[in-house]
Amino acid sequence: MILTGERKPGSKLRQQELAEQFRVAQGVVREALLELRAYGLVETIDRRGVYVSKLDKEKVLESFEVREMHEALAVRRCCERVTRVQIRELMDMAERIYELGVAGKLDEMGSLDRQLHSQLIHLSGNSMLIRLADNYRVLGKFVRADRDPAVVRDEHLAILRAIQDGRADDAERLVRQHVAAARIAVEKRYENSEFEPKWVV
Repeated sequence: MILTGERKPGSKLRQQELAEQFRVAQGVVREALLELRAYGLVETIDRRGVYVSKLDKEKVLESFEVREMHEALAVRRCCERVTRVQIRELMDMAERIYELGVAGKLDEMGSLDRQLHSQLIHLSGNSMLIRLADNYRVLGKFVRADRDPAVVRDEHLAILRAIQDGRADDAERLVRQHVAAARIAVEKRYENSEFEPKWVV
């Protein structure tokens, strides 16, 4: 409901109401709200309750900074772990992301792009990194960087070739540049007031 905009930023989330709506115990709702708070989707205000968070520029840009560091570690580990078959699948995914972008299917492109990056995290084999990535991945649905699909494809392929060749330093540098470029593009859109932030699902 938060992601679709049914529950607006600033709206109060009442445990009893949600428990009745979903026909679950209030304890289940309490646990769900704690998880949503970890994702930054809700916030608790002392003695007032739980409210849907307003995801502002700072929170979104912070998520890119964290992502840059995490993905740098992930691709280093991928250099030691991934197979040629897995790299080929990721390269095919990068080409499909490009095709969707050129076709103007931006929601599908964004979804597949997030899937590619998620796959790199999972292929790292680091369970802590995978869990931590869940905390900022939700924010990735918040905005679209609107970068040239050809440039994005070339960056993806360069990262994947570096992983395939076992060039950990290059893979780390390239993924950091890639995520930083997306952050800069999003920051420029905020500065130019080109969009009013809204959830992209």
